[in-house]
Amino acid sequence: MTSQTVDSVDMVGPVEPDVPSGTAHPHAAGPRFLKSAWLVPLASVAGVAMAFGLVVAWFPKTWEMWNMPIQAIDAPSHYYFIRKLLRNGLPVAFELNPNDSFYPPLFHLMVYCLIKVAGFFGCTVNIFTGLNLVWIFASGLLFPAGMLLWCSYFFGDMPRLQVAGMCLLVPVLSVTSAAFPFWLFDAGPLFAYGLAMALLPFSLYSGLRLMDAIADRRKPDTPGRGLVFWVPVNLALAVLVLLAHPRIAFTYLVLMVFFILFRLSWKLIAGAAGFGCLAAALFAVYVMRRDHGKDYLHPSTWFHTFQPTRSLPDAIGVLFTGNLSGFAGLLMAVCIVLALAASLLLSGRRFREGLSLVLSFLLIGLIYVCSAAVSGPLANILTAAWYRGETRPLAMLPLAIIPLLVFGARCLLNPQPAVWKCGKKVLTGSTDVTTDWLSAPAVNGAFRVLTVTALSLVLVVAGNIYNPRRDDLALLAEANTVLDREDPHSQLTRAKFEALTTVRNRAGQDDAVIVSDPLNGSMYGMTLYGLNMLYPVYNPMDTKNGKVFGEVEHAFASGDADRLLTTVCPVDPSFTQHGPGGAVAAPKYFLTMGPQAPDLHMFTYRAQYDPFHDQNLIDGYVSSGALQKVEDFGAPAGDGEHWALYRFACR
Repeated sequence: MTSQTVDSVDMVGPVEPDVPSGTAHPHAAGPRFLKSAWLVPLASVAGVAMAFGLVVAWFPKTWEMWNMPIQAIDAPSHYYFIRKLLRNGLPVAFELNPNDSFYPPLFHLMVYCLIKVAGFFGCTVNIFTGLNLVWIFASGLLFPAGMLLWCSYFFGDMPRLQVAGMCLLVPVLSVTSAAFPFWLFDAGPLFAYGLAMALLPFSLYSGLRLMDAIADRRKPDTPGRGLVFWVPVNLALAVLVLLAHPRIAFTYLVLMVFFILFRLSWKLIAGAAGFGCLAAALFAVYVMRRDHGKDYLHPSTWFHTFQPTRSLPDAIGVLFTGNLSGFAGLLMAVCIVLALAASLLLSGRRFREGLSLVLSFLLIGLIYVCSAAVSGPLANILTAAWYRGETRPLAMLPLAIIPLLVFGARCLLNPQPAVWKCGKKVLTGSTDVTTDWLSAPAVNGAFRVLTVTALSLVLVVAGNIYNPRRDDLALLAEANTVLDREDPHSQLTRAKFEALTTVRNRAGQDDAVIVSDPLNGSMYGMTLYGLNMLYPVYNPMDTKNGKVFGEVEHAFASGDADRLLTTVCPVDPSFTQHGPGGAVAAPKYFLTMGPQAPDLHMFTYRAQYDPFHDQNLIDGYVSSGALQKVEDFGAPAGDGEHWALYRFACR
């Protein structure tokens, strides 16, 4: 960039369109349909509809996908939350966890409302179908529409035909990469966080509009009028997004921090920084109370089990290809490089916006690379808000890449040398390359349009015709619902399904409480039938009202029959204690169903359930009369280990 001495330069956005000579004006003569007020709305609807079609086409169509649970470590938790709402109603919405602690309820409330509304009209929707439908709605409609709205902030000043083209392509591009929304369906699955991600673009757009309103508040023609609208809109969206998942606030901050720094006054920046520090302190207190007993003052000890999942070159490659493969990935890398250059050199009076998008991309890229390929205390700090692993940072990539591509395309189509006031000087993006791109507008105008259009269309088409990573995720989602598996110790096999069905028929009445190691697949008893499992998820946590989980484990491990019965017999899990009746006087059962599933061994504290597998302890309780065998399932896994249902001798 070069510089020249001037007195001032207008840097306030949004600005009037930067339409160079040789580029058709939005209201220039042309076909009548190009002047229609319906052109952009129809293009927007068509773009979102195509994105929705891609998501529906990706989603598995098997019977199991719509009628059986997803077998993944976090899936039973989501089914438990839905069943808890269905049993106890809205009063438990803010205490969904088995220990009555808070879990963001919006996704599960949407499934709950869908099932209830369908029932009102005489239709039966099971929780598996309801969950799938809400995910498709959030991923196929909310997210593409939100991305289109957010990106429209950056291309809204372009000629109408170009705006219509963007409205067609942006929604489709938003669901092209496997990184989001498809990745989170199989990673976890993280349904609540995925819904928050789908809603986030609406908050980002409203945040930028609020900044515009703050900048315009002293204009005589509109004194504070924008603030009256955008302040409550931002507050409402903030509540909605936080109800979807509070941790999404960190992603919002990463994507907005540079806009805040470059567009607001220092007083407002200081206020925002103070609010951010307060929020971070409150979050730290929450984490320390929830996950107590850890050394939070030494970041090098955080996430001690973390292992990089990619090499450094591989992680950087994923960043610049947008998690696309083959030719589409290479083309994405080319487009990102062009967008980076154009945003810095050809953004005219909107240079600060271009710089903000570039820095946001680089910051999210740094977070992602650290989460996937870098160890050490600094990487621990940078990625702590996203649970250290690459799961959530990978899903953030489209939020950083697509607006950058859109703004870069705008700058290439309607280029102006970037200018930015720096003291008494103004930096300009004038170079030999930019001069060539700007020269001979009548000729280069058509060349620019053809170049950007070709790159955009080829990227979208190539990314959706050949996308093996996205296709593999669809196959994985389908495979995660089948019962016939090679490993007899998998989370849920046909033998375990039949055993849980027998338990439902034998002990599933009257809110009977069933104690078992959730990691052997017994937690799917709650998922499938709403059985009152004491451990309905893999990690019910012993904080708040969760002391009963540890007490039962210790009592079982003690070998003392009296202590065991004294502890187990009065148990009334959260699932039943909030509704009518309760389970204090209900029968109590103990279920053995083989060892812990190998694909659940990543749970760090799985040893807490070891007493439930100690056959000597079990035989001792049977001999003392504390346990009475009521059902013998034999050894269906073929390893000689018997599965059985026992009843505690409660009086």
